[in-house]
Amino acid sequence: MTHDIEQRLAINLEMVMGEILAPRRSRFERCLLRLRMPEPTARLVAATPSLRWSWIAAVCAVLLFAASASGNATRPADQLAVLLALAPLVPIVAVAATYGPRADRSYEVTLVAPLSGLRLLIVRTLTVVAATAAITLLAAVTAPTGGWLRFAWLLPSAATTTVTLALASRIPIAKATAIVGVSWLLIVVAVGQLQSDAVAAFRWPAQILAAAIVLAATAHLAITRQRFERWVGE
Repeated sequence: MTHDIEQRLAINLEMVMGEILAPRRSRFERCLLRLRMPEPTARLVAATPSLRWSWIAAVCAVLLFAASASGNATRPADQLAVLLALAPLVPIVAVAATYGPRADRSYEVTLVAPLSGLRLLIVRTLTVVAATAAITLLAAVTAPTGGWLRFAWLLPSAATTTVTLALASRIPIAKATAIVGVSWLLIVVAVGQLQSDAVAAFRWPAQILAAAIVLAATAHLAITRQRFERWVGE
């Protein structure tokens, strides 16, 4: 009986000390908990490096500058093309900045979190994509030309993100981000030069191709999901 009481007291003390020593929940984490998100998931999402105010402010400044700065731009279409070319790079850079011991202060926590590797990857990716999409929408409002082209970055962003995740099943995510980012910029420039149209890579044929790429990359993720079960973010 005495042994059982001592064991129970030790367990209770461990739980109390865990609550005392646990880091204070941020407002964002408390909001997630109010939305009925499981506590382990809420903590991992709230600790996402790409959601830090300094990172978000930097992204916002870059996109707003690209959308509104006149500089030496000779045509509004060229200025819009710069914004459209940069926008699909934002989510993949954010995702790359989310994983690994160098970028993520909660890296050790993610390794022991009760989540599968793919689920952790998807949860954090959706979080940073939602945040960066909101920033990009704000920048698009200030774009010099109107029409649907203001939002022509949406499908290309989804394409670059899913392709990056698909490549991350085979190579480190930092390398996947670099490959996709450089390839994307080369494609935008090459298509613009061939068509003599700065925004040619964002018109309807390219949008259809981007949608097909999203579907193919998503299917690849589903097929290779087991590769993420030992995700370590290297």
